[in-house]
Amino acid sequence: MKYKIGRNFVKQVKKIQNKKLHVKLRQLIDSIDEIENINDISNIKKMYGSNYYRIKFDYRYRIGIYFDGEVIEF
Repeated sequence: MKYKIGRNFVKQVKKIQNKKLHVKLRQLIDSIDEIENINDISNIKKMYGSNYYRIKFDYRYRIGIYFDGEVIEF
């Protein structure tokens, strides 16, 4: 599945100081290339009434994504 990373996402990730979280985040993004369905992503939850989703990434972090049917935008 295709994905696109927005500027705001990059800006927020740069604020995270923990390098282990950067590695986990990179693994999560790389795993999105291999999936065929949006529901194959672990810890994903659809936000009510929209095309927005939330991925529980760590016990303190969540990633917001937008899915238009073809492309996932972080």
